[in-house]
Amino acid sequence: MIRLCVGSPDREGWEWTDSIDWGKGGAMAEGKVRGRARRFRVRTAGWGLAALAVLWIVLFWVLPAFLSFPETLQNDPPPAPLFTDREGAPLRRLMSGEAGRSLGPLELEEAGEALRTATVAAEDRRFWRHGGVDCWAVLRAARDWMRHGRPVSGASTITQQLVKLSAPPARRTLVTKAKEMLRARRVEMAWSKERILEAYLNRLDYGNSHWGCRAAAVGYFGKPAGDLSLAESAFLAGLPQSPVRLDPYRNFEAAKARQGVVLDRIARSVPAWRERVERARSEELRLVPRSAAFEAPHVVDYLLQRRIPKPGETLRTTLDHAVQRMAEGMLRRHLAPLDELEVGNGAVVVLDTGTGEVLALVGSRDYFDPEAGQVNGALAPRSPGSVLKPFTYLLGVEGGYGPAAVLADVPVEFMTPTGVYQPHNYGRTAAGPVSARQALANSLNIPAVRLLERAGGAAVLHRFLQQAGIGPLDREADHYGLGLTLGNAPVRLLDVTAAYAGLGRLGRFAPPRFLLDDPETGEQLRCSAGAAWLIGNILADDGARVPSFGLRSCLDLPFPAAVKTGTSSDFRDNWVVGYTPDYTVGVWVGNFDGAPMRGVSGVTGAGPLFRDLMLWLHEDGASAWPAAPPGVVEVEVDERTGKRWVEGVLPAMATKHRRREWALREFLPEAAVAEDYDAEGRAWLDPGYRDWWASLSRKPEGYRLRQGGGAEAAALQIAFPLPGTVVYLEKALPFGGRRIPLRIGSGEEVDWTSDSAEILREADRFYAEVSAGNHQFRARDRESGEEATTWIRVVGSGGGEE
Repeated sequence: MIRLCVGSPDREGWEWTDSIDWGKGGAMAEGKVRGRARRFRVRTAGWGLAALAVLWIVLFWVLPAFLSFPETLQNDPPPAPLFTDREGAPLRRLMSGEAGRSLGPLELEEAGEALRTATVAAEDRRFWRHGGVDCWAVLRAARDWMRHGRPVSGASTITQQLVKLSAPPARRTLVTKAKEMLRARRVEMAWSKERILEAYLNRLDYGNSHWGCRAAAVGYFGKPAGDLSLAESAFLAGLPQSPVRLDPYRNFEAAKARQGVVLDRIARSVPAWRERVERARSEELRLVPRSAAFEAPHVVDYLLQRRIPKPGETLRTTLDHAVQRMAEGMLRRHLAPLDELEVGNGAVVVLDTGTGEVLALVGSRDYFDPEAGQVNGALAPRSPGSVLKPFTYLLGVEGGYGPAAVLADVPVEFMTPTGVYQPHNYGRTAAGPVSARQALANSLNIPAVRLLERAGGAAVLHRFLQQAGIGPLDREADHYGLGLTLGNAPVRLLDVTAAYAGLGRLGRFAPPRFLLDDPETGEQLRCSAGAAWLIGNILADDGARVPSFGLRSCLDLPFPAAVKTGTSSDFRDNWVVGYTPDYTVGVWVGNFDGAPMRGVSGVTGAGPLFRDLMLWLHEDGASAWPAAPPGVVEVEVDERTGKRWVEGVLPAMATKHRRREWALREFLPEAAVAEDYDAEGRAWLDPGYRDWWASLSRKPEGYRLRQGGGAEAAALQIAFPLPGTVVYLEKALPFGGRRIPLRIGSGEEVDWTSDSAEILREADRFYAEVSAGNHQFRARDRESGEEATTWIRVVGSGGGEE
């Protein structure tokens, strides 16, 4: 008796369900068993195939259909934010999240046949035949994994890679891989192959922040993707395998070797292209420089601090690419010979005078200098020297001190809340009586400080500079004092240049404009057109500045230009700022660490660069200087007194001092009177000029010192206060600033008297108790009876009389 299994196995073995007696009818029974087993195997194979078919349908069609379409594939990646110049030329394309420096999507046909073919050959040679998952590649990868015990080859199709590119980064596991396959099927069910390849090309990372084939073609070869040769296309198609390792700027040989692999695959995939492939192998590749799209870096950095652009946004700046390039090149060339004078850096700003638009801004000589290249000298507060003086004279003009007004360029002391302030001229000399035109054109310090005191003091100038947009000026006016007009407050080159452009627009001040699409902030009239025109007329007067700058200086241009220099103490900063009706240019040279230069002034430092840039900007000619606006008239004056010439008042010998000068109609110079002159037509000088007069070996022609104060004057000299000293009353000072010392220059014993102030004596020292107003003091030698006089003006805190 033999038992035969005709059922199915259980856990412990076979279950025997029937038995046959081979002794009786054995052959017939054996046949029946065999037939039954054959039918079972067929039935089992059929059920297996059916199960596989069902599984295939579920995995390839049903499950993917229930998955949501990847949201990030719904829309093409937007181009990265782009900064351009005023004509649309790219300055810099920024990183934009996962889109990097994408230039935006392009249609598949725009990519060009060569790049399409090279990409498919490099990444997925059966792309056009599979349904999103390459089963043969999966089986091969599984076999290699089992053989080596680890993954050694990939099986991702282009569609799977597209899904991966559009999804957040995830840990690489079998589950992640399975999800990618299902989502790849979902994409293949919805999109055509052409659309999938197009989306893939637009999202690939080609390294160096070039995302998408459009950005890669422009970034590496400087041309559209459709214009790439087969060699260039194969080169790009190989980079996404490992963008960092194959960076062509760091490892060109590795990238070139990968290109060879891609060309081999093209030759196998497209036999008809084998001849083209051979030509491509010998083609020389020319990469564009890595920094080709990094223009005007200081400007873009500044704009990024003010505003974060949105993805896909194009910001059109006011920059003129040609002007920017020229300014950068000129700055480097002019600084090179100044290295031996310890000049390390510089900055340039060019504005359109009429609109205030920034045409160029260079913050340093080399943005990529690791030490200080990225410091923006146009925005870094620096001591401006004398470039702020024109605004003091602007206040003076509006207060009645026109270009003809005579100012005393003689030593003077100011009692301020911070102590005694005694300004000095650049050359440590004094010119005596000078007109406001001469004082500003020759950048004399003492007259500027005197004029600021008459115009209302530091508070008035401080307020005007802030209204004109000059900053930071973040301290109170008293902190700067009268030295504000000489540039003791750090300010920004960009602000000062924009303020000069406001003068060029005849008093209409506005912030500098960087973006064409930004709404205009609106101009504010901060002074009269006539006053601004008069200041420009002085600054453009080449003849008036000859005593200080000489003939044919770097400020003397072949067309009218209002120009002012500035040099800070110890030669730490050197400025030149000026304008024509067309352009306003500001130049600074110095060192970012504040180290002094070796004797570099305006005419040797910033001046030559200013001149060359102005000449280049106006090589096609300059606009005519604006005519005098209404309210500005021309009058005849006596240059010695600044008073209006009156026929019959002056003797004939004074005619040589007669000249024409501009003035505001509302502030015409005072008419000359006979008392202004002696019998010989010489102009009287008040006693405030006595010490200056006495110091001269040769007295100036046409003047006479009043009250017998000539060279033969007494030897008794008053050391303090000097004539014309201005004293500020301030609670922070001892005795509120009301007690001032009285001193003579020698050791004689004297008595002090005053008709308006109380004289106090403590031991051998004398003091005066003063109040607001003018005071005269007289010192009398006790032995010889010799006398000397001086006078002061006392004003309240802040510059106004009490």
